[in-house]
Amino acid sequence: MQLSLINPYIRVAMPSVITPGHNIMSRVIYDYELIFLERGEFTLIYNNISYNCQAGNIIFIRPGTVHSFQIDRDEISQPHIHFDITHRLESDKIPVSFKNIDVMTPEEKKQIHQDYFSAYSDSPLIKIRNKNMFLRLFYHIISEQTSPLIKKSLMIQLLSIIIDDNFPNLTEERQRISVTAQIKNYIDAGNGFRMTLDDFTKIFYYGKFYLEKKFKAAFGVGIIEYRNKIRMEYAKHLLEKRSVTKVADELGFQSLYSFSRAYKRHFGIPPSKSKSI
Repeated sequence: MQLSLINPYIRVAMPSVITPGHNIMSRVIYDYELIFLERGEFTLIYNNISYNCQAGNIIFIRPGTVHSFQIDRDEISQPHIHFDITHRLESDKIPVSFKNIDVMTPEEKKQIHQDYFSAYSDSPLIKIRNKNMFLRLFYHIISEQTSPLIKKSLMIQLLSIIIDDNFPNLTEERQRISVTAQIKNYIDAGNGFRMTLDDFTKIFYYGKFYLEKKFKAAFGVGIIEYRNKIRMEYAKHLLEKRSVTKVADELGFQSLYSFSRAYKRHFGIPPSKSKSI
């Protein structure tokens, strides 16, 4: 897996309470599912192995793996996130699967993502060293108040923790990726739209003159100039569903005027006109 290509798409992020006897029958999902068992316990049959999951467990279910849930006694609370590691053009059209593989159509089977962690243990129970930090990110993602761009940024951080704590070889690969590629991928994923060059130095641990020189040599433009270009591309996409005012605020502009001026300079038309195209 090339970690430089991580650009998560969050399909579902929500709290969930399941009553006793409401079991989830054998199924295969297309994407990844991350579950925090907040309250209660259940039996998870995962790849024909039985796991007793208890409150406090973090469960990582991978695409294409047969699994089922058996809830015997008490109500359980299990907020969860369904997500793709990489955002594909069709990601927003793919639903959550509740089918087993033997009843899927050929087209449905094609929706099952590659499992980037297939070389590792199949156990769905993962270990997190700093659980407090992990849960702060997790709950922020499932909050309805968190904007989609912020959720994407938080999901990258969550995946980073999961990889560092459970998939060490992938951590080594990430460390080999150049700092300029890391910055580019960070921006491409919708992060850093409110950041200054000094902010980037705090995250990537290099001086701003070094980072700017290396980034410009690699990509032909400076970090902030590249950030502004990607921010405009996000703005155009967001305007399909949101008001101009909301997009300006979500992308970190200080005023509607500054957003409109930047948008017109980039695309040649004001954002209000772009909405009608």
